[in-house]
Amino acid sequence: MAAALLAQTAVGCTVEPASSEPGAADDSHVAREDPPAPEEAISAQHTLSCEDIRPAALGPGTSFIIRANGPEANCGPGKGDGAGSLALQNSGPLGSTAWNVVSREGVDTGNLLLGGDLAIDLLPQPRGFQVLRLPPGGATLTASSSEGIALRAVTLTGSANEPFDVVANPRGGTLVARWAPAGDTQVLTVQFLDATALPRSEPVELRTAPRDESRFILAGVDTRGRALLVWSEPGRDTLLGQWLKSNGRPLTEPFPIPLPASPSPNARLRPLVDGGIAIQQSDGQWVLRIPSGEAEALPAPDWLASHPQTDLVLIRHRRAHALVPPPVLIEGSGCQESLLLFDSDGTACGELAFPFGGGSCFGRQLGIALDGTVIQQIDLNIPANNQCAWRWWSRLLR
Repeated sequence: MAAALLAQTAVGCTVEPASSEPGAADDSHVAREDPPAPEEAISAQHTLSCEDIRPAALGPGTSFIIRANGPEANCGPGKGDGAGSLALQNSGPLGSTAWNVVSREGVDTGNLLLGGDLAIDLLPQPRGFQVLRLPPGGATLTASSSEGIALRAVTLTGSANEPFDVVANPRGGTLVARWAPAGDTQVLTVQFLDATALPRSEPVELRTAPRDESRFILAGVDTRGRALLVWSEPGRDTLLGQWLKSNGRPLTEPFPIPLPASPSPNARLRPLVDGGIAIQQSDGQWVLRIPSGEAEALPAPDWLASHPQTDLVLIRHRRAHALVPPPVLIEGSGCQESLLLFDSDGTACGELAFPFGGGSCFGRQLGIALDGTVIQQIDLNIPANNQCAWRWWSRLLR
């Protein structure tokens, strides 16, 4: 089965950096903006109170059980797009990552999102999903519909050794940033793709460097569609950052980011409701806030800095924040998972606790779909069942 998964995910063609699959309709022109998902019709101008943000009650939720995709159940967390489809991690043997695509009503589409044993991430879109992989031949991105039907596979880099980053755009689509080899040099190149992996902008070359220099790139996209790039320069003790417009063109000059430079940083860039990017170091500490389009780095706000080891997710049509803490094992009860809710200014709106999900917290994390559905992996407590199970609360944080 592992070989089959790899074979199916390898389909695609090399592009610069994206094009349609051979045999598909000739739609490789620069794509128009995606229409918003139905859930995004509400104006983002309205400021929400904590009463608007925190649900009055969880409700019973929807439970879903499916046969494992391998001889030993290798179940994992779930994610969801903005149109009501959930991708539930149900991997095959030998680490071959896969996700079952299920409607939020609990109807199995029968389709799998296939990552193989080289999957890096699953990026939900307003409609559909994108799977990022890193085989030896270079990073690839496969776009699928909400039903899990593959649309196209594109190659993003020429080899697995090229430094790159691919991040979701809160407005839909993705940003691809990479140091691409060009003769004796390497060129920092960026391009926006739409939700179906078609080009939304032309590739933009920003900087060049000798090819033998060790380089990396980190990227983030804020709620205004602007991109922040972060990288190191030889001889500098700290990092550099630069804001780009939504077409990839520079918005600011490079400016200092007061974080120690290292050969391979493992930081995360997350968008904030009011624009701008929050930066989390590899130790889980939230350290900086970079205001949208401004060439300065500020300390992380207290509401973030006081909650290390959490992930930051936008909820309520990108008008409020949720922090996802690591699950906690409660002796005699099981794995407890919760969410911390905050308004656009960081005012705490309380904690939302979920029913116990099982006897172990290993590999678990609540998923928040783009339509606000909250997904929890659960145990069946049936010996040798070889099944995977989840429950979710449809549009709870829509």
